[in-house]
Amino acid sequence: MAGVNSLAVPLVKGTALIGFFKFVKTRPRGEAAAEEILRALPEEAGRVCRKKVIAVGDYSYSIFVAYIRAMDRVLGQGDLALCRQLGEFVANLNIQFATQMSKKRPLPEDLFRVGDVFWKNYHLNSGYLKAEDSSPDHTVLRIYDFPQMDPAHCRLMEGWFFRAIVETGGVWSEAIHEARCASRGDPYHEFIGRWKLAAPA
Repeated sequence: MAGVNSLAVPLVKGTALIGFFKFVKTRPRGEAAAEEILRALPEEAGRVCRKKVIAVGDYSYSIFVAYIRAMDRVLGQGDLALCRQLGEFVANLNIQFATQMSKKRPLPEDLFRVGDVFWKNYHLNSGYLKAEDSSPDHTVLRIYDFPQMDPAHCRLMEGWFFRAIVETGGVWSEAIHEARCASRGDPYHEFIGRWKLAAPA
């Protein structure tokens, strides 16, 4: 819910939800699909998402999860695969914005240095993102202190990491994937993969 500011409650910025709405509009039956997703949401989430979402507002993480899971059921197969596509779409938006702000495209290694800045631009009271190993041949990214992170969100982050590296000039030799997950009892969420710089065009 907008305006909530309890340290015990994971929150997301409205910009995250707005990115989801944009993704749905790009899919077949965009407007109709958006309405179908709204109808599939739990009552509170549906009420919030039907109102004008404020980009700088703070919203309950439960609404974030409810929306992407409803989206996956309505537009996908209910197996969370569409969440990864959503992550790729959002990464495109984020990299485009970062490029506009800095007047140059970030490099893949820049993403690792400022990964937690990206994370905290959208997530509050939701742990932190750290690059444990930023070398191309053994990239290890972890999200700590966020046991509430939903598996649908994990798939979204796989897509985000994958596309962010591609959009900044990298090529995956081993696609990034979640190797450890707090929802399975692991102490953190760990994403590993291997990439290299793309050959000049």
